[in-house]
Amino acid sequence: MEIGTFHGRSFFPLKCKSKIAVDPDFRFSDKDKREWKLKNLCNFRNRYFEKTSDNFFKEDKDFLNNFGKIDLIFIDGLHTFRASLNDALNSLKYISVCGFIVMHDCYPPHKAAATPASSLDDAEEMNLDGWTGEWCGDVWKTIVYLKEKYGNSLKVNTLNADYGLGIIQMENSNFDLEIDQELFDRITQMKYEEVTDKFNELLNLKEVNELELIL
Repeated sequence: MEIGTFHGRSFFPLKCKSKIAVDPDFRFSDKDKREWKLKNLCNFRNRYFEKTSDNFFKEDKDFLNNFGKIDLIFIDGLHTFRASLNDALNSLKYISVCGFIVMHDCYPPHKAAATPASSLDDAEEMNLDGWTGEWCGDVWKTIVYLKEKYGNSLKVNTLNADYGLGIIQMENSNFDLEIDQELFDRITQMKYEEVTDKFNELLNLKEVNELELIL
């Protein structure tokens, strides 16, 4: 399952038996879907949900329960702490025991890219110093939250690749998925520039050559 499919550039090439795309604004046509079926036969079984991830998890519980546990969930939706945390917690309800959640944008390249904002357009309008058009938002805070709250239940690492790929695995499935508001508020106050020298520890930052050890 991919949350934040958008153009489908990472979704359509993937070869696996069943795929789910979730995005409130798909940027591909029916023609594109037909062409991708010919390029990759796995796309014949795709399911598409053009809605926000919050609405998807709220409205399509029956579909998810009937679909069965999911082996890989890629989260690349709205780049905010609240939205990415919601996506991660909702995804944990449906991931298989040996499955993985991979979250994009967990290691911003600089302060401007890490600016909290409600959208990319909002970030662009801020006229930030050092703005390059790259926007990861404060998704990195979700990794900090998951590590702190679920240290005994989840294995959480961040791969130093493609703006930071958070890799989340369940060590046990017996834990509370309600948001701890006190912890959420404390992490919300964290500033990128104040913790950059602590990212190795906060994010469990790993290099690409350590991927096999993570998995």
